Amino acid sequence: MSNIAVGNIIEGTVVGVQSFGAFVNIGENKQGLVHISQVASSYVEDINQFVKVGDKVTVKVLEIKDDGKISLTMRINEEKKEERRPFKKRDDRRGGGGRGADHAGKEDFESMMKKWMKTSEDKMGDLGKREKRR
Repeated sequence: MSNIAVGNIIEGTVVGVQSFGAFVNIGENKQGLVHISQVASSYVEDINQFVKVGDKVTVKVLEIKDDGKISLTMRINEEKKEERRPFKKRDDRRGGGGRGADHAGKEDFESMMKKWMKTSEDKMGDLGKREKRR
């Protein structure tokens, strides 16, 4: 049974180091890549200051792609950062400017589009008049 699955923590050996990351042999004739951004929680300018070929490292499997590529991280002991609050849709932010307006009072798409088209046509007409005056 394979122990290489997303979320698993595995011991491995660094078998290659490039400027963009380190290749780690994780057993079962498989290698994964620890991207330079996943080597340490601080900024890593030179990966060679953190790992070298032959180092034994502990990694966590982040992703296994359909083509067989395995993404790893060495940033295992970091506590998960507080989740960002959910993104609010534009309509939710505009919804009456905080004056207690609810969704029931919102215009439907068709009426908003008609207003926009009317405004646009008025502006284009004004521009046309200005051009004629020149």
